[in-house]
Amino acid sequence: MVAVFAVMNWLLPLMYLGVWGLYLWQFIQEHPSTRRWSSRAAVLVVLIHVAVLSLQSQALGRLPMGTAAEFFAAMAVALVATYLVIEKWLGAKSTGLLPTGLAFLFQLTASLFSSTVPLDNPFLRDPGFAGHTVLILLAYTALSLSFLYAILYLLQARQLGRKQFGLLFRRLPPLDSLERMSVGAVELSVPLMFIGLSLGHLWLYDLAARLAPDQAARLSPYDPKILISWVIFLVYTVGLIGHRLLGWRGRRMNILAVSAYILVMLAMGVVHHFVPSFHNFRTPRATLENSAPMPSLTAIREIFTDNREVDS
Repeated sequence: MVAVFAVMNWLLPLMYLGVWGLYLWQFIQEHPSTRRWSSRAAVLVVLIHVAVLSLQSQALGRLPMGTAAEFFAAMAVALVATYLVIEKWLGAKSTGLLPTGLAFLFQLTASLFSSTVPLDNPFLRDPGFAGHTVLILLAYTALSLSFLYAILYLLQARQLGRKQFGLLFRRLPPLDSLERMSVGAVELSVPLMFIGLSLGHLWLYDLAARLAPDQAARLSPYDPKILISWVIFLVYTVGLIGHRLLGWRGRRMNILAVSAYILVMLAMGVVHHFVPSFHNFRTPRATLENSAPMPSLTAIREIFTDNREVDS
């Protein structure tokens, strides 16, 4: 099984690259056969990737989203799967070039920085982690789509401003459609992020109540990654308010979407690599070497059950 995962780790980027190539060909040539095969190939890659993630989940005994590399891999499949739903709903095959290209970059990053050393952290096997992380994954997937549609809007607007009615003008949807798609993705992301962050706080307090005091002290609602996530939520919420109530439209709104997403990626990268955080699930074992060992998930549940029996 390890050999299979190692092979798929390098086959998946090639698969996403192939899908991107089909969408690129379809964008340039607009051939009927390419229109059919690009979507079918994307569906096939999504199914294969979901199967690989399911096998990894069973092998690891947890959701395979505990590291940045694992999260990027999940982002890749979520991005293409969500785009396929939009493509089926709106019939906008010409916009598939950027989502599949970004998915390729996500999966390539995941494959390059994947680790052969499995994480052994009880937090990752807790159901609260799965619920919180899946919601955050969906929120960031929607923000990625908003970013991509905003880029397409700005490219189309530039072509129209220069009166260049070339390939982009013929292939891309109208400006108002691209803006609705970008704003609609943000409207989907904001509630998902709010629910995901709220669930994360509830999970944090639940864990703190079940752990020993010295271990619970490491869990803080003021963790830098949590604070940055709430700032991101507020920025996009302000953007939606401006769109709805203050008339933020067109170029201003789409520049905001592009700028906000770039800042989000940079901020998360800085926090992940340079700022201590309990969200780095590789660190607990190292930081607890000279103290009491981290209890297993079964032990945590037994402690929690015993506490409830005493209270009753």
